[in-house]
Amino acid sequence: MASDSNLKNNQFRVVLPVIFTFGASLVFFQGNAHADDTNVTANTAVTTTQTSDNQQSSNYQNANVALMTAQAVQTHAAEQTANTDPNKGAVDISAENAQNVANAPAVDTQPNVSTNQISNTQADPENGTASTTVSGAGNINTNGLSARNVQFLESIHQGAVDGWKQFGVLPSLTGAQAIIESGWGQSALTTQGHNLFGIKGSYNGQSVTMPTYEYYGGRYVQINDAFRAYPSNYESIVDHGRFLKENSRYSNLIGQKDYQTVTRLIRQDGYATDPQYTNTLNRVIRQYNLTAWDQEAFNDNINTGHIDNVSVQGDNLKVEGWHATNNYDQSMHHFIILLDGNTKQELYRQEVPGTYRQDVQNVYPNAKISGWGGFSLTVPNSANFAGKAIQVVSRYTKNTNGEPNGGDDLWFNSVNLNTNAGYLDNFNIDAATNTLNINGWHATDQSAGKDHHFIILYDATKNRELGRYEVNSAIRNDVAKVYNVYNAGKSGFNLQVNISPALIGDNIQVISRYSNATNGEGNYVDYWFAPKTFNANQSYLDKIEISDNQVHVSGWQAADASVKQQNHFVILYDATTHREIARKQVSNVSRPDVQRAYPNIANAGKSGFDVTFDFNRAAYAGHQLQVISRYSDANNGEGNRTDAWFTPTTVPSNNQGFLDSFVVKNGEVTVTGWQATDQSYNQKNHFVILYDATTHREIARQQVTNLDRPDVQKAYPSIYNSAKSGFKAAFKLDSSLIGHEIQVVSRYSDANNGEGNRTDFWFNAIKLPQNLY
Repeated sequence: MASDSNLKNNQFRVVLPVIFTFGASLVFFQGNAHADDTNVTANTAVTTTQTSDNQQSSNYQNANVALMTAQAVQTHAAEQTANTDPNKGAVDISAENAQNVANAPAVDTQPNVSTNQISNTQADPENGTASTTVSGAGNINTNGLSARNVQFLESIHQGAVDGWKQFGVLPSLTGAQAIIESGWGQSALTTQGHNLFGIKGSYNGQSVTMPTYEYYGGRYVQINDAFRAYPSNYESIVDHGRFLKENSRYSNLIGQKDYQTVTRLIRQDGYATDPQYTNTLNRVIRQYNLTAWDQEAFNDNINTGHIDNVSVQGDNLKVEGWHATNNYDQSMHHFIILLDGNTKQELYRQEVPGTYRQDVQNVYPNAKISGWGGFSLTVPNSANFAGKAIQVVSRYTKNTNGEPNGGDDLWFNSVNLNTNAGYLDNFNIDAATNTLNINGWHATDQSAGKDHHFIILYDATKNRELGRYEVNSAIRNDVAKVYNVYNAGKSGFNLQVNISPALIGDNIQVISRYSNATNGEGNYVDYWFAPKTFNANQSYLDKIEISDNQVHVSGWQAADASVKQQNHFVILYDATTHREIARKQVSNVSRPDVQRAYPNIANAGKSGFDVTFDFNRAAYAGHQLQVISRYSDANNGEGNRTDAWFTPTTVPSNNQGFLDSFVVKNGEVTVTGWQATDQSYNQKNHFVILYDATTHREIARQQVTNLDRPDVQKAYPSIYNSAKSGFKAAFKLDSSLIGHEIQVVSRYSDANNGEGNRTDFWFNAIKLPQNLY
């Protein structure tokens, strides 16, 4: 920091401000739904799949949602008279176009998407000034600088010039030091107190306390100290000149006009100890041509100005700004000339009256014309300006026709009148009307002279146009408030398109086009909106009822793909053995509740199913039964398809048993009883096992022949083998078992040895008596 007693630290940095632009990402979460007559609630996990071969591509055990893109298929739309006039209602995609898209191969390319191109409404003198304030930055070089950095230079320009006039400090030095010391005006000290140079103390009693490092006892120590606080950057710049003037240490640089001499002296005088300080100052001065400020201070020549606005407002082109110069007398005329910035061809010229600008007069009080150098020009917009780079020339001349004669010209940098902006408010399927609704706006300066507005539907996956429709541009006052663009107030569009298979599964784009030709060709300007794929797939299983001989299932599947995959199947699937049990083609059932919940899915209003299958419950007892809803383009349910795999449910399995008798006599035990189980349908080997519950060991087993038990059938009529569930077996007993707890186990098994898959019924343990004989 510079002060009377402290030298600059031996290190410094040129700090360039960095602007981070954050784009907000909207993530929409859409859950599955359980639809009923009154509302829609959350569903269990569903797996959805699309494929074009004859193999299931899903993991049958997977309960997660996974949606894959459908491959294109040939579609055959019903041949009707196609409506292409939006004034007659929803328009059609021709059957020919749909077929062409279906037959076309997919194209591996990124879709073309337009971005909002907003014209710069400020222009600067061609020799290098840009401004959002009245003073301008003079004739220095601002190419490549951000608007914020240019604004910073404008804020110090006049102070640097005034610093020479008052204190003899070279303006180029002051400007370069301000850039370096304040980091282009972004240092904390600058943003809080307009202190560009770190000068300590107070200014007119004002200060700001900041942490700083001081060198004490061989090391840097952080302390809080008071720094001068200024009302603006201008005061900081002027005070910097005063600071150098009043410190005898810097007297040798006061009044010096050569910037290389001054930058060498200020380093030599101890302003900074970094040996590269002089080189850094010189580099900044040369890069931005800060010596232009020196020349301005030396000869007091003034020829500067600023364009405040060049934009299209309604049907007019508006130009506003100011031009201050010393090369002027009262006999001169002020002309504004508009050129094509690329070809330099003159497009328009007009003499303008002076518009008084007190702000300009305050900054350039010694210019022969400054305050009255303001101008405002309104020109009827036309195709002559549309899409061009407009260059404004302000001219003071003695000639009444605006040709040069004395005075000064100021050529401002070109401003592109090529705003091309748009937004798609809605691009969704309306399940109630079975249409694709499209509305939004497209505002562009280049629409001037292009009286035909088309909306084009484009298949970005196949790189084919689906259809184009001329629309009447709608009033959009909201757009006009935001964009100063030629047609902003009448930039809206609305279109309804009848749902066609060609819209489903591929990337579909909307293109808004203004054209001078009735067929949409000729000279035109486009805005390509981001593509969208219509492949929504939502579903819910409302009910599954399993009886002895039937399965009844009901639910819904709403899928955009149903438009081209019009065969609806419900499939029963054994998730335990990974085999299909049965499938039925169904007629869709009306589901207004689903349509309310998912109004943007093509078939939501007619997405229900209700079907009953013949089913042998005993054959699948204990298995995981899964229901699949499928839309397919094939009559057998294969081909291209879109599935909804519902969460499996376990087929109930009854298992009942009773031990009628356990008789011990003459070293033998005879047991009778029954076991009725649905599992006996697949486990046909019936065993009775004698088990030592004391030592936890099997004693013996016998395969038995089932006995008739009409009493059990009467009690359990729904169990598969209840009528023939009885058993009788006899086992020899060893004397070592006396006093042990013995259990009888009835078992059905699919293995001849009683192992394999089996269903047991364990009866209560019985203690053997002491006397087995």
